Amino acid sequence: MYHAYLPENHAHFVPEEQVMQEGIQSFTESNNRYSNGGRVKIEKTESLRPVNTPNWVNFKEAIGVDISNRFFKSYCFPVFTDKIRVFDADISISIYDQAFYDDFNAFDEEALNFDTGKSIEYWIKLYWDSMMTLQEYFLKRPYPKPEILVFESIPKEIIRVCEKNHDNMD
Repeated sequence: MYHAYLPENHAHFVPEEQVMQEGIQSFTESNNRYSNGGRVKIEKTESLRPVNTPNWVNFKEAIGVDISNRFFKSYCFPVFTDKIRVFDADISISIYDQAFYDDFNAFDEEALNFDTGKSIEYWIKLYWDSMMTLQEYFLKRPYPKPEILVFESIPKEIIRVCEKNHDNMD
């Protein structure tokens, strides 16, 4: 698994020393680089939560990761937990778009470009329906753009720095 190692000039930069001392947490600044459709309208998302969803699925504490190294440098680590869920990132984007429209259409003309034509509840229900385990995702690979969320902190002991085309073993 991979998590972005961002350059110093990036808005969500985190020093390597910090990651190597603390691990990666939901509040680690680089986590803000990842989408998390469940966190957008958290109260509404929780109200539509399917009954059989594990209690540990808490979008406020989720960490975004990738299954391939999309950056020149990334933090990499093996799959270490079953508290990982995969969602359809295209649905997540629609949640962000519709939430922006709903929140700003009355006073921001740009918001009109983000109306999906469907309610936020529609998108959140689809988002929940897209949820699957990492194993299920690997078997089917149904989403061209997966949104992968780890629902526990990534321990510092298992994190390495990987460079693209050099260390793609995880």
